[in-house]
Amino acid sequence: MKKALFFMLIVAAIFGGCASGAGNSTTKANNTNANAADSSDVIVQKVDKDDVRDIIRQEKMLAPDVSETELSFTAVGEGIAPLNTVSTAQALALAKRAALTDAYRQLASKLYGVRVNGKDTVKDAMLRSSTITAQVNGLIKNASVIDENFNQGLYRVNVELKIDAEKWKELFAY
Repeated sequence: MKKALFFMLIVAAIFGGCASGAGNSTTKANNTNANAADSSDVIVQKVDKDDVRDIIRQEKMLAPDVSETELSFTAVGEGIAPLNTVSTAQALALAKRAALTDAYRQLASKLYGVRVNGKDTVKDAMLRSSTITAQVNGLIKNASVIDENFNQGLYRVNVELKIDAEKWKELFAY
């Protein structure tokens, strides 16, 4: 009942008209002889469209604001330094490469999704083998490194990808 009332208020605010209770074509504001026991009528007043957008956004009923021109996606990648390196510089470089690759993979999975394949082999009503593979395919361009640090053999990289909202809708909104 609360959501239906909320929706009617939004519709009335957007279209500038009045909404009424179920099965009743008049509002209390227009019906001076309304019975006091009839509580199914709703009084609606005009509200500002920006107020309605704020309410919808707070109730998480709306996608990102259409006035935003740029969307931002972030990911954290982690890489471990291998033990069998010639120097600490080589270990650091390899850990950084692994962390960047992990971050790009996470961005691609956010944008393009992950393909998951599974295969089970059953023989004599018993599970013989089970294989699950996950695969990410995508192209990540112009991602920026926001933060990076190396601590106790773990290299951590924060990356951010900014993309035009209209371009994102064109490419990924399906």
